[in-house]
Amino acid sequence: MTTVYVIEGSEVTGPGGFWRAVGEAVNGPGGYFGRNRDAFADCLSGGFGTPEDGDFVLEWRDHAVSRRALGPELFDELVEIVHERAPGTLRLR
Repeated sequence: MTTVYVIEGSEVTGPGGFWRAVGEAVNGPGGYFGRNRDAFADCLSGGFGTPEDGDFVLEWRDHAVSRRALGPELFDELVEIVHERAPGTLRLR
């Protein structure tokens, strides 16, 4: 069964908010996996919160809100990390 992790984009007010939202999406309330791009990439590769078999979906709700808060450059970089490390798992809503 595919696991769906939901990032609530409306809670992303900047990079710190993004790391917090992803940590909680993957590891539950108060969840933590790191606070940088490398930790994000590792998390998506499996074994650091996401399933090792890659059977998951990352659903990013209100992604347009996140894009404005993060800035287009960082947002696009984060999306690219997902495409590189976990192809086919990203749903932008």
